[in-house]
Amino acid sequence: MKKVKSVLLVDDSEVDQNLFLMALEDIPHGVLFRIAGNGKEALDLLRNAAILPDLIFMDINMPVMDGIDCLSEIIKDEKLKNVPVVILSSETTQAAVARKLGARAFIQKPLDGQLRVHIEEMIDLNFNTHGHEADLTFLSFI
Repeated sequence: MKKVKSVLLVDDSEVDQNLFLMALEDIPHGVLFRIAGNGKEALDLLRNAAILPDLIFMDINMPVMDGIDCLSEIIKDEKLKNVPVVILSSETTQAAVARKLGARAFIQKPLDGQLRVHIEEMIDLNFNTHGHEADLTFLSFI
C-alpha cells in the first residue's frame, strides 16, 4: 500500500483550486493539508504549522507574494527547505528560474484532463530517493 501524503496547494484561482481538489479526491493516498491563496499566506501557514505537509503544489502568478518569491523563502528556511515544491503554473517562462531556486518539478497549466495523473505521479515520487526521476518530470510537462 502506498504511503498517504498530505498536500499544500498554493494558488489564488478558485477555479484552479476546485480542479485540483476534484483531482485529489480521486487519489486515495493524497490528502489535502490546506489551501493558501498566495505565497505570504502559505509561508505564514507553514511557519506556524506543528506538522508540515509532505508536498507543496504552487502557482507562480499570485497577488501579495508570487510563487517564485515564496519558493525563495521556503528554500532559505531551515524548517521548510526539505518540503518538495512542485510548480503548477502556466508561466513556463519562469520554469528555469523555479528549478534553479529549488523547485522539484514543474507541471504546466492548463492541463488536458491529465491533472489527476500528474498530481498522483508527484505524490507517488519519493523526492529524497528518486530525485533523478523528479528532475526528469521538471522538463517532461513543459
